Amino acid sequence: MPGIGVISNRNARLNKLYPQLKNRLAFLVGRGGDLASTGSLDDARSAMEEFKRVGIDMVAISGGDGTAHRTIEILIDVYGDAELPPVLLLPTGTQNMIPGSFGIRNSGVTTLLLAMARYRHNIPLRCIRRNVLKVNEHYSFMFGVGIAPRFLQEYYRLEATTPIKAAMLAGRLAFEGIQGTERAKWLTAKMPMEIRFDEGRSLRVQPHSVFCSFIEEISLRFRTFPRAGWDEGVFEVMQVKDSPILVPKGMPFLWMGSIRPLDGFERAMARRLELVIDKPEPYTLDGDVYDPTDRFVIEAGPEIDFVVPGLKILPGDSRVRSGKIGPWGMQFIV
Repeated sequence: MPGIGVISNRNARLNKLYPQLKNRLAFLVGRGGDLASTGSLDDARSAMEEFKRVGIDMVAISGGDGTAHRTIEILIDVYGDAELPPVLLLPTGTQNMIPGSFGIRNSGVTTLLLAMARYRHNIPLRCIRRNVLKVNEHYSFMFGVGIAPRFLQEYYRLEATTPIKAAMLAGRLAFEGIQGTERAKWLTAKMPMEIRFDEGRSLRVQPHSVFCSFIEEISLRFRTFPRAGWDEGVFEVMQVKDSPILVPKGMPFLWMGSIRPLDGFERAMARRLELVIDKPEPYTLDGDVYDPTDRFVIEAGPEIDFVVPGLKILPGDSRVRSGKIGPWGMQFIV
């Protein structure tokens, strides 16, 4: 019985605040799997190679959004052409946008407990089927260039990074936008670029930001990309254009997950997107900021089953692709 393999990033926010958390996860897994406490990408790779060797039934990831996308990068690389195991996300980060998009609102401990209860009793588990983005050589769920990485650069300069601090900084920067400060002008500076959707022709545009996403939710529970999980291999693209003053007007609709047209925003669905920016820009993948570059090829990566063990599987959208995994051929355990 291979069991559930847990990768716990000890550098994640909650794991650093509560080092004993990994012990609780290990206790829950017990003899039904294995837990690897990792402090580096090499540690995570070694653990993933062992999970593949023993044929683990499910990989659980304890950490934030950055941990999730970096671990999934390793999973895709290690497994290669072999079938990818289902993934269970255990929220222990600052924002937890990815599990939130899949309807996982419980703590990492509770989420693992719910999954283990069904797994040990050989009860099929529900899951959401979702592709990941392939951005140049990286894999992630969400890509952003423009306002997003610039905001995150300011955010990571704070002494404490929490959702409350993020909301306070966003409010402060919005007020600076009204005042027209230099920082606000830098935050919303336009990026002249060539953009190409799928097999179409290249277009010359000057947005403030470009986002691509295979998950619905961003920070502070904004459901900015409500169509991200509708079709296999198709992600949602959003360009932020025109005056920055229009952005606050669209915020309530972005928070609610509306698909209505919004002034200042141009939204589309794509299987492939190419960007060539006049000047190299930093970019973000799932909250991690990467060094500036001027060329991006963004397309759909592999499709993965993401386990949702709670009572509610989906955020209420019947078009989101879902299914079940298991049973695993075990005997019933009382």
